[in-house]
Amino acid sequence: MAKRRVRKTIDPNEIRLSDLDQQYYGPEPKYAEGEVTEDNRKSLLGSALNWYSKILDTKKSVVYTKKWLVKEGRDEEVKAFKKAPDHLSSQTCGAVCRMAVSRGWPMSDKEKEFIEERSIRPSVKWYNEQKIVEENTDEKEKPKRKSIQDIMKEKLLDAGGEIDGLIDLFIEDEVKLDSKFKNSILFILNEFNPLATHIPMLVADYEKEKEEIEEALLGKDEQLVEAYSCFTKTKLKNFVKAYEAIISTLNAYATLKIQSRAKRKRKVVPVEKQVSKLKYQKLFECPSTKLKLESVKPTLLHHAKEAWCYDTQKRKLHHYMADEFGGSLFVKGNTLYGFDPILSAIKTLRKPHDQIKEIMGSKPAARKYFDSIKAVEVKPKGRFNDQMIILKAF
Repeated sequence: MAKRRVRKTIDPNEIRLSDLDQQYYGPEPKYAEGEVTEDNRKSLLGSALNWYSKILDTKKSVVYTKKWLVKEGRDEEVKAFKKAPDHLSSQTCGAVCRMAVSRGWPMSDKEKEFIEERSIRPSVKWYNEQKIVEENTDEKEKPKRKSIQDIMKEKLLDAGGEIDGLIDLFIEDEVKLDSKFKNSILFILNEFNPLATHIPMLVADYEKEKEEIEEALLGKDEQLVEAYSCFTKTKLKNFVKAYEAIISTLNAYATLKIQSRAKRKRKVVPVEKQVSKLKYQKLFECPSTKLKLESVKPTLLHHAKEAWCYDTQKRKLHHYMADEFGGSLFVKGNTLYGFDPILSAIKTLRKPHDQIKEIMGSKPAARKYFDSIKAVEVKPKGRFNDQMIILKAF
């Protein structure tokens, strides 16, 4: 009967050597509890250090010393040890730390003091000296390089300064509010070339200035009324229009920058697929008002210059005008993009049955009628829903 082979249990914590080295040097020393006594300590330690001297190098010794420091909970010394050069650590210290952490060796006070003197203190001393040198180094000797974000924000501020100069010229009647005004703003933006993601910072500033002038026109704030008392109401209204033109141009510039980004060539997606996620109501009938509406195809919104939509639940009429520089509206997901936030608006209808008939007329007549509707004007966000009828898009 053949003898059954007995598999030898492998110690996961043992340093594994090649078969030849294992045969020549033997296995890594390991100590059971109570095995090491005062009588045999010196002999066992000498034998172990002789074994490790053949196996360990400086880098491995440093790793084992770090592990012992971690086990001892000495976090500050671990930081110093990580930064300090390897040559400051003793190979013998690494071997003793390895024995204490993984092989059951009971470290004596004398051995701990040896590790402190030969490895820990030199490393901590070097670390502290290095910190002092770094703290005393003049900041001017290490000039901080500006990040790309900082450089681009500076360009944005420079562009804002030039636009502010254009506003000053407008106040002094040296510049008129016409197509050249918008072109001048666009020229400034193209010259400084700020990032599209930074444009909202400028928009927010000009929005605040515009709101301040609008409050002065209302006459409710005495301080603002006094501050702008040197201007006529007509002039203040023109200021508001100027700020609207600036905000509109800034938004248009941001849209153009996003659209002009280099994109990888992709397969052309059909318009039907691009508008497939757009929520809208195909047919609406109201028995009480006898209002009957049928939505046009959402594909007409894509690349349209102008669009009229009606929220049947909230009785809100949405008017979208394409951005002057972007050129057309476009659909992405459940949102309409590419519209001018200044020229586009939402108004609540009191008599939808009669008012929508007026909107369904010619383009100029529809715009004129929409402007005449006495309702609070809200700026659209482009989001659609299941109650939205697309009246027309062209």
